[in-house]
Amino acid sequence: MAPSNSKVSECLTDKSLAAVLPEPNAPLEIQELKIPEVIDGAVLMKVSNVGVCGTDVHLWHGKLSGVPYPLILGHEVVGTVERVGPGDTRDLNGHEIVEGDRIAFHDVVDTCYSCWYCLIAKAPTKCPHRSVYGITLDSTKWPYLIGGYSEYLYLKPRTQMIKIPEHVTFDDAIFAGCALPTAIHAVTRSPLRWGTNVAVQGAGPVGLMLTILAKINGANTITTIDRSIERLKFAEEFGATHTLNIEETSLDERRDLVRDISEGHGPDIVYEATGNALAVPEGIELVREGGTYTICGQYTDSGGVEVNPHYMNRKHLDIRTVWGTETTHVYQAVRTIADNVDRFPLRKLVTHHFMLDEAQKALETQGSQKSLKAVIQPNE
Repeated sequence: MAPSNSKVSECLTDKSLAAVLPEPNAPLEIQELKIPEVIDGAVLMKVSNVGVCGTDVHLWHGKLSGVPYPLILGHEVVGTVERVGPGDTRDLNGHEIVEGDRIAFHDVVDTCYSCWYCLIAKAPTKCPHRSVYGITLDSTKWPYLIGGYSEYLYLKPRTQMIKIPEHVTFDDAIFAGCALPTAIHAVTRSPLRWGTNVAVQGAGPVGLMLTILAKINGANTITTIDRSIERLKFAEEFGATHTLNIEETSLDERRDLVRDISEGHGPDIVYEATGNALAVPEGIELVREGGTYTICGQYTDSGGVEVNPHYMNRKHLDIRTVWGTETTHVYQAVRTIADNVDRFPLRKLVTHHFMLDEAQKALETQGSQKSLKAVIQPNE
């Protein structure tokens, strides 16, 4: 049942098509859902672009726990404000949200900022109350339209929104939904600074965002490692000073090469952005003595690997991990894109576009890594 509120707006549109995942490993189904009344503090977004994230593929295969099915996927969403609930709704800059605004938003809602994790541990990404659009919100409960694989998305009260500058395209802005905020979180948890030697494991969306951030922050060398020739070409275009193909080099060769690239010492920081557990032992090998290894790609359980803790201890390593994002990371992502869109036209990384009735094909394309970034455009 929708929350009771006397200040309710009448919505001109009362139905929305959505691609619904009924259960793990099942094909997506196009369903028509009723749009609830837009209450005080809520916003109805007309979805322009929704990115197909690797996490969506994992959700499709049932690899995340605590997920309610049936589910409307999609947490990387940008679009246009269709309707605003009564009252004064503002974005993160304090600007009033009005119909027609182009917006992005933090995909996390309901973080309490009052529990032990939020206040004492200073780890709001571990707040037990937080929920995520397109991942943990239940599409069988109000407000139903809680994922981006839909013509319309209902943004609940307290959702943190930010307006997208007019010179930023929706294809550019889609990276503010997940990949860039994740990379920003990783960078803020590592000692990246001017003159640092960096290596990035993985040239997918997160790895390429890390490459860009390293460039923006003045890294001395940036070595991106992947097996895809096409993705490594993108890495070169978006800031990598060197690339290594794991299909063409052995671990020993890669270790020697990154050491030579970084003045004989090895990278000061190695970022893992592969999602493959086998990358972790290699990353520990590659980082220099006394360096930092930052893991930000292990969002699903890809299995265990053997690591030697004595080796990590002997190397005097600083090991960092990243889970989720905070609102500040989304805010910084939109600012970063807006300030650098001419230097780094992220829209070039959107290699495939799909309509809503092609959502299953979009999932399969991203899952097979035929696309770098697949995007669904529900209203095209």
